[in-house]
Amino acid sequence: STVFINVTNQLDDDTTVHWHGLRLDNQYDGVPGITQPPIKPGESFFYRLDFPDEGAYWYHTHVREELQQELGLYGVILVEPAQAGYYNPVNREEVLVLDDLLMDGPDVEPYAKNQTDFALMGRYGDVMLTNGQEDYALRLKAGEVVRFFILNTANVRPFNLSIEGIPLKMVGGDSGKYEREFFADSVVISPSER
Repeated sequence: STVFINVTNQLDDDTTVHWHGLRLDNQYDGVPGITQPPIKPGESFFYRLDFPDEGAYWYHTHVREELQQELGLYGVILVEPAQAGYYNPVNREEVLVLDDLLMDGPDVEPYAKNQTDFALMGRYGDVMLTNGQEDYALRLKAGEVVRFFILNTANVRPFNLSIEGIPLKMVGGDSGKYEREFFADSVVISPSER
């Protein structure tokens, strides 16, 4: 599939969109000053995206990531396999987006306006989020098989994900489907990892 996306910057700062993990024409990769100029406030950039590979991908801003991404400027892209039976059959699929926020009372801890003030594009938060919620819950029926597409959008925090008493069958990651599936009690997922 091919899609065309016209991004208009309605922020007060420059921005771009990086299409994380997609194989695409370099001019649409969203790295400011390298593959495209930054999108100035009020300006637009036209992206063309091709999806040659199945799997889970994501997009996020690529200017002041520690700020723009922290405030939710990202999303998940699921590319369905063209080949029937590519994955084992399941009862349902769910997306889990893991994140953390550093809070200052009811607000996100402020950032410096003109410079990055935290190393490694961010900081550890004190509030953990799953799909944007502190108290995320998912109801499942006994015996139901679920394929989770998991993304870590935290700026610097790795997560060690487990489901108490349930082994996880690992079927793929950032580079696609694993050659050999395996079971694990937990999975450590680093920032930007899928």
